[in-house]
Amino acid sequence: MIAYREQRRRVRASEFLRQAEAARGFERQMLLGQFEAGVADALCPDCDRDLGDHVEPPEEIEISVPEGFAYYALDPELYERAAARFVKAERPQRVAVIGIRAIGTTLSAIVARRLRESGCAVARWTVRPRGHPWNRELRIDQALAQAWRAWPGLFAVVDEGPGLSGSSFAAVSACLESLGIAPERVVLFPSWTPDGSAFISAPARARWLLHRKYCIPFEDLGLFGGACDLGAGKWRALRGLDLPVQPQHERRKYLSRGREGALPTLYKFAGYANFGRAALARAEALRGWIPGCGELDRGFISMPWVSGRPPKVNAQFLDHAARYLAHVSHEFPAHEPVRFEPLAELIAVNSPRAPDAARWRGAVEDGHAVHLDARMFPHEWIETPAGYLKADALDHHDDHFFPGPQDPAWDVAGTIVEFALDAAAENHFVEVYRRASADRAIRARLPFYRLAYLAFRVGYWNLAGERFARERARYEALLEAVLS
Repeated sequence: MIAYREQRRRVRASEFLRQAEAARGFERQMLLGQFEAGVADALCPDCDRDLGDHVEPPEEIEISVPEGFAYYALDPELYERAAARFVKAERPQRVAVIGIRAIGTTLSAIVARRLRESGCAVARWTVRPRGHPWNRELRIDQALAQAWRAWPGLFAVVDEGPGLSGSSFAAVSACLESLGIAPERVVLFPSWTPDGSAFISAPARARWLLHRKYCIPFEDLGLFGGACDLGAGKWRALRGLDLPVQPQHERRKYLSRGREGALPTLYKFAGYANFGRAALARAEALRGWIPGCGELDRGFISMPWVSGRPPKVNAQFLDHAARYLAHVSHEFPAHEPVRFEPLAELIAVNSPRAPDAARWRGAVEDGHAVHLDARMFPHEWIETPAGYLKADALDHHDDHFFPGPQDPAWDVAGTIVEFALDAAAENHFVEVYRRASADRAIRARLPFYRLAYLAFRVGYWNLAGERFARERARYEALLEAVLS
């Protein structure tokens, strides 16, 4: 099954480095980390080695989105505090810091700097475990292996995660042990500390228990004292919604009741540095369509918590939703071509008997990509006495799942599917959108995007696990009906 999309892009190394060096504060650290990871990946495509301090970068490198900084509120201060706790607890004299690329490049630099400030002797490398996501292995050359064998101190392995498998941390752990480095000389710096019993990888479950871990919970930052945590889908209870949730895929959210008589304030993570600024700019462009927005502070955007109910599906709402999608189409062009192949592969892999998608290639490639809403669910809309508002409209066009920048037909198809529009309502909705957007060819592209949307939802719910069996069955039935 396919649900994740490719988020790597090629850039000119010299131009990206100039951009990074011109930035300030944490944004500079983040961009330099992306640059370092891109250079290391280019120079070590199959096997990691010691690149030293003075490396001539290639003309082009590939960079990827640092997901923890863009999506998951992985505050860099947490790693500074974790390093400080490690120093206080163990008084290390020498530490080899190993960052797991990509985001572990920036995080390991933060840990290494804090250790040096404490007077510790530090060496730092970055590595990228390779292979199947659930069973990764670390490949290093003989020179790097010898350097690690000869290191007289501790090893600190730094990354975000662990994820569903825990296999990246496990790969580094296994490599170090194969070099004769005892597990008690290895400490881990993760972003959270599960007990490991739910890891998909059996070796990861065993290795997770071998090492000491230094991790500071996000709540220790004290950013939203007294606020109610609505992350991991907890906001649904306030809306009276009984809906399934994949907690790992939800952004951090906090609700502050504020002064008596004032609207409560929702603080939602939008991303650090350039990621947060982009979300704030989008919120400004959506004024009147969304509940509103306030300030961006430490990656969180503040907005009022508006009371309301899911909308009744009638002509008035469908007109509003169609005009909203037309507004999104006009306001957020992606300035890149529609990519047919990834969606055709999505349909082929996730559909039980995939049709030949090639017949739609011409119509699809005539479309234009925009930064979509990508979240056209009934529970994401609020009906109030003053009208309709679209919630959660800032970031799902740019997460690590499909569709990414894509034809607006994706959102049109998604609305039809999620609101279960009958033929008459669908025709009305599409016609209002066609007129509002001046998209005369929308009907020609809709069959392909309906297939792609349903194929994605089937893949996502398969990824989410057995507790989502009801939702998966619904989308599978809809997909089968379309294929028939």
